[in-house]
Amino acid sequence: MAGEAALSCTGVTKRFGRFVALSNVALRVPASTCVTLFGHNGAGKSTLLNISCGLIRSYEGSVDVFGVDQRTAGDNQRAAIGFVSHQTFLYDDLTARDNLRFWARLYGVRGPVQRTDELLERFDLTAKAGATVRSLSRGMKQRMALARALVHQPQLLLLDEPYTGLDEAACEMLSALIRGFVGAGGSALVTTHDIDRGLGVADRVSILDRGRLVYDSPRGNLTTETFRQHYRKMLSA
Repeated sequence: MAGEAALSCTGVTKRFGRFVALSNVALRVPASTCVTLFGHNGAGKSTLLNISCGLIRSYEGSVDVFGVDQRTAGDNQRAAIGFVSHQTFLYDDLTARDNLRFWARLYGVRGPVQRTDELLERFDLTAKAGATVRSLSRGMKQRMALARALVHQPQLLLLDEPYTGLDEAACEMLSALIRGFVGAGGSALVTTHDIDRGLGVADRVSILDRGRLVYDSPRGNLTTETFRQHYRKMLSA
């Protein structure tokens, strides 16, 4: 639907005791769009993504995914989201293959064996299919987490620092994956410290600082250097 928002956060405030992690945040991810959210560690990026995917249910304001309030969303609605966070949500003692088959069956994916094999090949993990996740390198675990997030073919990707631990080739693969996902009609919200890569996949860019959204604009013709100037200015204000 034209103008539909994949994700709409309105007046989102989250407190942990006296600490205000998010303060009146309003952020919109239009359908078929990638929004890249920048900000220092502790700015509230991970908290916002955890709220957006439904892991945090207690907050002020509203969060809608494809028009449905996350507080009341059922399993079918939450299945529209693929989430990569600092936790992999993988089982260390299961093999790479068994992890993906488990998640595929959990989501009711048709042909879970075939879907697993497709993702192992897509993420260059076929040679490690029989290895336990515990034995994988940091970069391979990150690729596994990305494969797990895509196993059920979600409509919205929430990616929290997805480039962490990836080598150059894997970073290029991830950027191509995000661009392809959005180009095929998906939507994405990506947090990253990597300005070059973050701008490279973005249709819209935002900055979160100490829990407040201080910048939100279409990418347009924004260059890396111009954005760096905005970034320094916004975070020093």
